[in-house]
Amino acid sequence: TDQSIIQRALGAKNLKEGQKGVILAGAIKVISPLFLIIPGIIAFHMFGADAGNPDTMYTRLVNEVLPKPLVGFFVAVMFGAILSTFNGVLNSSTTLFALNVYKPLFGQGKTDEELVGKGRIFGVVIAIISVCIAPFIMYAPEGLFQYLQMVAGFFSVPIFTIVFVGYVFKRVPAVAAKVALVVFVSSYAAMQLVFKTPIHFLHQLAILFVVCTALMFIIGYFMPRESEYVMPVNENIDVTPWEFRFEASAIILYMVLGAYVMFSDVGFVSDDPTIMQVYGVCGIVMLVGIFGRLAKRKKGVEATI
Repeated sequence: TDQSIIQRALGAKNLKEGQKGVILAGAIKVISPLFLIIPGIIAFHMFGADAGNPDTMYTRLVNEVLPKPLVGFFVAVMFGAILSTFNGVLNSSTTLFALNVYKPLFGQGKTDEELVGKGRIFGVVIAIISVCIAPFIMYAPEGLFQYLQMVAGFFSVPIFTIVFVGYVFKRVPAVAAKVALVVFVSSYAAMQLVFKTPIHFLHQLAILFVVCTALMFIIGYFMPRESEYVMPVNENIDVTPWEFRFEASAIILYMVLGAYVMFSDVGFVSDDPTIMQVYGVCGIVMLVGIFGRLAKRKKGVEATI
């Protein structure tokens, strides 16, 4: 539900390609800890716990282990990745502003060119504000990465909560989403900025997810929509789904579960290998089932031909 990611998926030429892109991005996202966290562990063992600001450890590690000619190449890659991310977030922000803020309030009757122009002005303002704020992030008490995760909770989990309820219960009214959004963001802001609660911010987000989901269900129970919501379909685009979407999604979910299990107390650090063995057996069963379905589907296609 990250707008900067979904916007690119919505730009796919058809539904099938969009589903492939999202699933591939999910697979890469799951393995991202391998090149985000493991270098930090290596740096910890090389430089010690008192090496300084954690945000500088990655570049320090690169300088230590990479051959000097590759350091410049690595910096160029990092700079390109940063610009790509910044551009993606900036474009998604201007889109949200133009279509969800400016158009409903002031843009009735405006042409697409005029909306794009207002979005560009907003993008320039956001870029300038971001550049001015960025240097102060170095004072974040637990580093940049932790700070970004905490701030992302203001929008990522509330939006996920609304989308989740919208999928599982089609009669929840729009007012339920608005109430839940206000309650979620205001409560999280109070716990982060006003009251110093001993609960970790991830646990706060989990609690608020449950509370706001229940709140939306309650509102939907007493004030349901007259009919179930039906998503409009743009007939100008091919909306034929990818035939292997369920199999690919099952693999992604298995990877997510594995990442949690392997790095938990019952994973690599456990003296009892039972859980890991069960996880491995489940993976084999899943693969057998997937290949069985693929073979069955292939036979059905050949029979039809």
